[in-house]
Amino acid sequence: MYVPAPKSLALAVVLSGALVVTATPPAWAGATAYRPALVSADKSPPQIRDVRFSRTAVAVRGLAVVPVRVSLRLTDPSGVLDNPHDMNPSPQLTIGPVPGFQSKLRPVLTRTSGTATDGTWSATVNVPSTWNGTVRIVSAGASDTAGNTVTTALSGAASPKLRVRGTHRPAVTLRYSLLDGGGFRIHGRASYTDTGRPLRSKALATAYDSNCDFDGGAANNVVTDAQGNYEKLFRNGDPGAAGCVALIGPAARHQRPTMLTYRIASAPNHAVPAAAMLQPADLNGADTTTVTDDYWAALQPPQPCGPYSSAGLRREHRTVQAMIGVDNRPSVIVNDVATYASDGAHRYLTQLRRAVATCGHGWSVVGTGVAGDESLLLRRREHIDYAGTDKDTYVVVARTGRAVVVVADTGWETGDGHEAVARRLSVVAVRRAAVL
Repeated sequence: MYVPAPKSLALAVVLSGALVVTATPPAWAGATAYRPALVSADKSPPQIRDVRFSRTAVAVRGLAVVPVRVSLRLTDPSGVLDNPHDMNPSPQLTIGPVPGFQSKLRPVLTRTSGTATDGTWSATVNVPSTWNGTVRIVSAGASDTAGNTVTTALSGAASPKLRVRGTHRPAVTLRYSLLDGGGFRIHGRASYTDTGRPLRSKALATAYDSNCDFDGGAANNVVTDAQGNYEKLFRNGDPGAAGCVALIGPAARHQRPTMLTYRIASAPNHAVPAAAMLQPADLNGADTTTVTDDYWAALQPPQPCGPYSSAGLRREHRTVQAMIGVDNRPSVIVNDVATYASDGAHRYLTQLRRAVATCGHGWSVVGTGVAGDESLLLRRREHIDYAGTDKDTYVVVARTGRAVVVVADTGWETGDGHEAVARRLSVVAVRRAAVL
């Protein structure tokens, strides 16, 4: 006779794929293995009875830290689950605002008194001077062995607070810039906020993208110079990825290193506004898309036989591309606008003229003055091996104030670009860039 299985058991069979229920646990399970009952009488999550700091105020100076205990008392009939290293740990509490990812700290808690059904879980956190102000316990939570979970946001009187008087506090700045050859650079300075004096020969932790949460613990990998400056290059980093830097201090027992100060940044907002670029109205209604990879690096801006020393004065840039129709065939238009410090834009044009005249490498001057007095119309000729043909791209480079404007008609696949289109659009592009 067929007897339907209980729903909970049937679900377990489906999830495991090959679960055999016997009266005796298998030998590999071990005597201490945790095996929750299929049915539990406990339907309520753990109860939060008390949350507190061990003290109400501390004073910290410079790079020093002061240990402070945080504790959480919980009760539960089936017992609180001890799983402190899970992605959603149990028990848990969150402290903020503090330096670090999302301005929060979730210390690793261990049971320091009582039992799993009525106990206190605690952690020691090292408080740095950079916590200056009021720091609170903003949430607490736990799971029990029956699978019930609670997470409670704490606010007002229910949110314990720690007043921190931090003096002679360290700080780290961070600047993020894209590298011309791909990847990006983060750099800045470590110093004291009150005196401005540098943190000399000080080890800092840097990380890339998802590692910036320092969930596995920050590790020092760069050192400041005598002026407190630091630099980290991520040559293979994606342009949209994040870079971060942290000044860390000693770790309390069972905790990750103390975060004294933390900065994170990703690709900067374009200082060159969208209004400075060619618009759909200039391109027969074709939409433009922002270029974020290095596919058009040879046009951002052109540097035949480069790189040029003027590249060190280049500050911000924006590149867009669009596909338009020319003579019933598609053609890709590339528009790059870059700003330069000092006389960088003028210097770049001088170096470009000299390079094209002396070395070329497939580049040649077709015309001058096509989009203002300081402008060149260039032809870039490339040999396409697989097609056995040459391909011409027409590029106009022009200066307007401290900006360099590039407009290129690159053609389509192995087909040539169009000189007349590059000439016409360059005049419009220079007018657009005049907003800078």
